[in-house]
Amino acid sequence: MASRDELIKREALELWNQMHDEPPPEVSGGELLEIICRNLHVQDYDRVRSPFLRPTMILRPEEWPEARKG
Repeated sequence: MASRDELIKREALELWNQMHDEPPPEVSGGELLEIICRNLHVQDYDRVRSPFLRPTMILRPEEWPEARKG
């Protein structure tokens, strides 16, 4: 099983690849997320700062009610 840091790095790399046409910098996953989010003003988004955000509160696209109708 992958460690938490490995999972964060993997997700950050996927996000980087979706947003950029160049290779990512050689940094940790957390640092890469900071670079990606630097200019997005996500600090104002309550869900990012919320200590109450837990995996059970997150719905993936395949779990959205709209996806269940089809």
